[in-house]
Formats: sequence, structure tokens, C-alpha cells
Amino acid sequence: MTLVFYAPFTNLTRFIVQYTDEQQAIIGHEGGHARIIAVAGSGKTQTLTAYVRQRLAAGVPKKRLLVLMYNKAAQIDFEQRLRSLMPGQSLPDVRTFHSLGYRICQTLIRQGDMLPFGRTLLSDSEVEMILWQLLRECAPEALADDVLSRKKKWVEPALAYIELVKSQLAPPEQVFEQSGLPDNCRFFIEVFHRFEDWRSDQRRFTYSDLICEPVMRFEREPHLARQFGGHMAEIIVDEYQDINPVQQRLLEVLQGDRAQLMIVGDPDQTIYEFRGSRPQLLSQQFAERFQPVVDYHLSHTFRFGHALSLLANQVISGNYAHDDARTQCVSDATASTTELVRLVSDDSAQAAFDCITRWQQAYSLDDIAVINRLWANSARLELMLLEHGVHYQTDQPFSVLERHELRPLRVLLQLADGQGIQWSPAIRRQAWQSLLTQPYLKIRKALIDQLIRTLTPTTTQWGQALRNAVPENLSRYQSEALFERARWIEKAERGQGAAYAVLQGWVQGTDYYSAMQENAFSASAVDDQKATVQAFLSFVRSHRWALSDGAHQLQTLVERAREQTAGGVLITSIHKSKGREWPCVIIPELNGQFYPYQPESEMSLPTSLASERRLLYVAMTRARHRLALIVPTPGGSVPASSFLPDAFIDGARQVASAVGSPESSLTLPSDMHRSSVETYVRYLGLGEIDWQTAAPEASEGAGQRVRHPSLGLGQIVGQTEERLQIHFIRDDRIREFDRQLVSRLLDYL
Repeated sequence: MTLVFYAPFTNLTRFIVQYTDEQQAIIGHEGGHARIIAVAGSGKTQTLTAYVRQRLAAGVPKKRLLVLMYNKAAQIDFEQRLRSLMPGQSLPDVRTFHSLGYRICQTLIRQGDMLPFGRTLLSDSEVEMILWQLLRECAPEALADDVLSRKKKWVEPALAYIELVKSQLAPPEQVFEQSGLPDNCRFFIEVFHRFEDWRSDQRRFTYSDLICEPVMRFEREPHLARQFGGHMAEIIVDEYQDINPVQQRLLEVLQGDRAQLMIVGDPDQTIYEFRGSRPQLLSQQFAERFQPVVDYHLSHTFRFGHALSLLANQVISGNYAHDDARTQCVSDATASTTELVRLVSDDSAQAAFDCITRWQQAYSLDDIAVINRLWANSARLELMLLEHGVHYQTDQPFSVLERHELRPLRVLLQLADGQGIQWSPAIRRQAWQSLLTQPYLKIRKALIDQLIRTLTPTTTQWGQALRNAVPENLSRYQSEALFERARWIEKAERGQGAAYAVLQGWVQGTDYYSAMQENAFSASAVDDQKATVQAFLSFVRSHRWALSDGAHQLQTLVERAREQTAGGVLITSIHKSKGREWPCVIIPELNGQFYPYQPESEMSLPTSLASERRLLYVAMTRARHRLALIVPTPGGSVPASSFLPDAFIDGARQVASAVGSPESSLTLPSDMHRSSVETYVRYLGLGEIDWQTAAPEASEGAGQRVRHPSLGLGQIVGQTEERLQIHFIRDDRIREFDRQLVSRLLDYL
């Protein structure tokens, strides 16, 4: 379809753009609330800017039209596109929720309805410092020593809990009950109240308070809420799947039972649940709160081809009992072909490096992104790129070599090089801090602090100095732990032999990995830290670093990392990749260990298989031309991901290759997600599907969809010779059955 727009203030400007029927329907929306479900790469920003232009041309005052974006980058992008579409014209207000909250706060302050607060928001480090103090004050006696000696373990979940409270309308006590945190964290509730008292006394705000504070004031004083409602004729909200209940309440206040709302989002891209967002706010609660609602769909993606659309649809369909409950992603006829590359390897880093090397022949390094489930998935790859001088960037603020968990290993290499004698007292103190707290010793913090002060003047013979400084009033276990560290420090100082032997000896002698598990606040943090150390040790061993030369080798890599400037392969995480796209994408470690990733630590906020599928869906749909999926060797030590059976990839390729073919039927693997594939094939007009019949023993493979007579639709996620594990969609739970008994009851789909 072609729409011809004329600028409202001149007849000299004409703008011609091709739009799909779905886009044209949205642009032509004239009245009532509207909900738009937009798949990845569907041109929603182009559609929304055209809609804004049409509404202004139709006479809606720009001062009564508000556009709310989820973050600053999206706001800037929307304003730039709108300015390009409407050159020389004044624009409506385009804001983030937080900037809007700040403006409301300033109005309340001017009216005397809110006390002024400091212009500088509390930084994360400031909040962590205050929480650390409050945790020590509020901790039950049984936990006091643990809280004192394991700061990171307790500060991070407490901070996550406080952020969760500030995203919800429920009281802190109710939020805690729903959070899934263990009962020994219940004192977080008192910590929250004391933190709020401190904030009030100091008149300081966190970033979240810019929205939370005015909304909570509106809840207590409804007359203030009415003051801010009903001024807008239209409000447009982007990325609605990422908003939380507090933000939705703010929207309700602004709407004031008068404004026309248009919201845009994709429930399949809800990946900020740890911040309080819920897909139900978009898929259910909006229509319940604002009636009637006209539903629109942007189902055509311009980003990637049929193969990736089919693959993404199959993966995310596992979250739905019926396919018609979601908007299928369909590649537009103008979309580029997307190549799906399955790389089978138990060395994910090497496979990713080899893939980058091959793609570099046809693409710029800037066109390639490596998207990780956990940051540690990238540690070995980053080291390989540094070694070979391949330019790269990371969305982390520091390189793998600057990771906190590698600090004691770096100190050992520097001592082997004799650098300790040249250090200033401040650097020596930091070095002892690393050697005596990484991993944490089960010794009171006050004693460790005193020991560090005693040892800081030491410039040579560090190991002997530590032996001489071991306090006499320690238990046998504590003394032996310090002597063990002294032994490996002495070995390092000799500077003889292989670097790996000393570094690995330190890790084993200090029981580094077990200590990580005890001190980290979540299982993901444990896996992240452990994988980083293992990757570094593997790198040192494979390159046969000499102990005497290890510090020099390490410094060379550190300098290379610091020399990295803009451009190169991007190493990022799924959350950081949201809203972005690249010609070529690599997803490493696509296996049952990380997809789904299920933290086992009691200090972790719970996750769900539905959330994990959404993360994989977002990662895959960042690609335009090539998507490489690195999967494990069948039958190896690492299980395959239940989210991605081989049939999903093989069948998607077959269907994509059949587009435009005169064949009247397709023969596809029966392990594909049948209903989503059949819907897609009908849309393409490819004819009937001949489903291959799976062998009986193969029908119970991971990823197989089944229907239970009473529990409904589910998917097999694990199996042994005697047991089956099935994830049921209705209640998002995994249940385990006797394989022989349950097989008689299941329908295999």
C-alpha cells in the first residue's frame, strides 16, 4: 500500500512511503484505545511516527499528544525519525517514563505537596554502601557473621528485592512472599523500611523513585492524582511488555478516563521480569482495564527471512497451549534470506572463533555480534580474540582480564615477576586484600583487616611474611588455610616452572570454586565466575606460559584489550541486545545447561521455562542474514537444549528453501512444532505437509510436545530409561513420571 502525506502547515511537502496493510490500518486508527502486538523487526517505529504525523495533521494539538518510550536511546531514535518525517515542524512531547516522573515530582515540589530532593540521584555504589550497613544492623544473630563476611552474597539480592518493591503496588511484605526468596532473607523487609527512612531523612532519590514516589503519593492522596489526569488527548506507549505495575498505574493516572491510549509491545519479548515487568500487563490486563480496545498486529518482519521466522515461532510456541493465542512472526516478501548455521561442538568458544574467521571474509567485523546467556560464556572467546589480534567490543565496562575473580591469580603472576618490591603501599594493600579475601577465609573480617594492615609494609618474601603473621588465636582449620595460601605465594615468588601449575594449585589449595558457591548471591554468579577462572586457566595451560613470564604475557593482553576502540565483533548479553540487530549473530553454548538456565542457589530469584524461551527468542531474532547456533555433540556430557530439537532447524530450512518452488507438498520432520509450521505453510501457499513418522523410541525425545489427559499440553524436557520430565504450559511446572506408565496416557503431537 502507498500512503501520501501532506504536511499540515504547507502544501509543498509530500512524503511517500510504502506500508503493509497491517501498518496502514494502524496509521488510520481514529478513535478508541488500541493495542498493537508487534513482532521483532516489524517496522513499528516507522508505523508509530506515521501515526503521530497523521493525528497531528487531523487536528490533534501537539501539546495534547504524549509519546512514552522505555529508555533514553529509544526516545532519541523516535524523535530523530519523527523530525525526519516532519522537518521544520514542532513535535509533540516524547519522553521516557522516568523523565515524565521527574517532571511530575518537580510540579509536586512547587505546589508544596512533596519535599525537594537532591538533584543528584543515588548511584548504585551509594545504594550498595547504605544497604551493606543496614544489612549488618538488621541481620538476625544467626546470620550476623555470614552477612559480615560475605558482602556481595547479601547486598545483591537485597538490592534486587528493593528494586522489585519499587516496581510493584503491593506492600513490601507481600512482595517478599511473592519473590521466591528464602525465609532467611525475610529481614530484607526491615532493611527496605530503614532504607526508605534514610532516603527520606537525606532527601535522596534512586532512579526508580522518580516513578515510584509520585505514584505512591497518588495512591495515598487521590486528589493529587486527579490533578494530573485527563490533560492528554492521546498517549502512545512503546515496549509495553517491559513496563511494571507502578508504571501502568502512572499511565492510568495520566489517562484520567479521557485520553485515548495506543500501546505497542510483544509479550514474547518480555525479558525484564526481574525488574517487575509481566507479559500479562500487555496480553491481558490492559484490555481488562481500558475498554473497549481495538487490537492490531504487526506480524510481518522486515529483518530476517522465512527460515528464522519459522525457527523463532517454533521455539516460542512452547509457551502457548494454542497457536492462535499469539501473533505469528512472518517474514515479509522484501526481507532478506537468513541462513541458519548449526555448529556442533563441545568447544563453544573455538566454534565461535572459527565462525567469526569465516564470516570475516564476507562481512565487516562490525556486522557480527556474539550474544551470550551468561557473560562467562564469552570468557574464552574474548581471550582468543585478544590473542589473535581480532578487534572486538564488549557491552561490559571491563575486559575479561579485569574480572574480580581473576585478581588473586594476577597478583601471583606479578609476584613471580618480582613486581611486589616496586609497589606503593596502596597497591600492596590491594594485593593482600585479593590474596586474603579471594576466596573468603572463614575468619572474622576484623582479624583479616588487621592482618592486611600488618602485611602491607611487606615488599619481599610475601609468603614468609604471611606465615610469620598468622595469629595464634585462630582455630587449626583457620591457621592451615592461611598457611596453604602462604605456601602457594612462596611457590609463585620462586618464579620457576609453569604458570598453570601455580595458578591451578592456588585454585585447588584454596578450594576456590566451592568458596565461590558459598559467597555468590546466585547460581548464575557462581557459574559466571567459575567459567571465567576455568577459561583463563585453560588459556594459560594451552599457551604454556612460564611462571617467570606470565605477568608480561598477561600485561600484553591487558594492553591489547585497553587499545580496543569503537568497532569490531560485539560481545554482548541477551538483555543488552534487546532492541538491536546485526547482519550476523552467533549464539554460543546453546545447550541444556544454559537454555534453559535454571539457577539452583536459594538466594536466586526464581525463573521459569517460559521466561527462558523468551530470552532465546529475543537472541535469535537479532539476526538479519546469518544466525549461527552452537550446539553440543549428541550423546556428549552436555545435554542438548529442550528448546531447540534438530528438527526445528532442519524443517525451517526445508520450508524456507521451498518458497517459490512449484512443489505441491513438503515432507517435514514430525518433531517440528506442527501447528505453528502448518499455519506458516498455509500463509505461504506451499500446499500440504507430509509429516515424517518418528520411530517410537524417538518420540519421547527432549523437546517433544505431548498432551496429558488431565494436565494438558506439555513438552518433554528430560528423560532417563525409567523417568520422563515434562514441562506443562498451564501451570508452568515440571513434573516427573514413571516413563512406562505415563507413556500410555500421552498423545505425542
